[in-house]
Amino acid sequence: MNGMNGGNMAGGMHGPTPAGHHTELGYIYQMVEELSRQLADNQRTLEEVVAGVGRVRNLARAHALGNDEVIESAADEAKAQEANLDTLISILSEALEKAKFSRDANAALLSQYASALATMLRQFHEYKAKHVADVAAWHRSYRAQLAEARAENSRLREQIWEMQARAAAANEALRRFRARYDADEARWERRVDAKAVRQQLRFWKRMAMPYLDDDDPCWSDDDDLIDVAEKKRLEELQRLASEQQLAAAAA
Repeated sequence: MNGMNGGNMAGGMHGPTPAGHHTELGYIYQMVEELSRQLADNQRTLEEVVAGVGRVRNLARAHALGNDEVIESAADEAKAQEANLDTLISILSEALEKAKFSRDANAALLSQYASALATMLRQFHEYKAKHVADVAAWHRSYRAQLAEARAENSRLREQIWEMQARAAAANEALRRFRARYDADEARWERRVDAKAVRQQLRFWKRMAMPYLDDDDPCWSDDDDLIDVAEKKRLEELQRLASEQQLAAAAA
């Protein structure tokens, strides 16, 4: 595992992060970046050591030196660069310790990452199962309500049809009754006579009370059935009802 792999692990997470994991994932990403940086430093130091060994090997091949000569030459060069070697050894020792620590920290980090990922997957599957169950329950409830509404509409439609059939039968019975009622000649004669009597009575009233206006309610066609006082009372009731309706509309 190198720095690029560590970066890919941190960048491989896509999609929304569940609530409660932002802080934990931020800590994990920070540790991954730190480990990637340490591994990059170790890799550079190791490359310097390998380059130094390569230079010694190339020098031995170029001058056909034996092991003792190579050692003597390396010893002379080492004495000349003893300070650099001490620094390099110190760096390599520190890098080794960091590598060991990084290995353990990386293992712990991977364990934490796996645990967090497993928790996230479990919560996602639980949420998905709950969402599917809720949607299925909603669809079942909606279908039940729709079936109930359709049944109610069918029942109301049947009631309307039944009312229409009964109204048609009642209208037909009323038409037959009116036809039979008007077919009775004796009753018709009585209606004609009653109408004539009311007209004659109204005529004699006009003759007896010439001071009344022609549009006076007294001359209405039903003045022999409803008296003037009753008409006034009905007009007053109608006026009060109109005022109440206007007041309610204004409020």
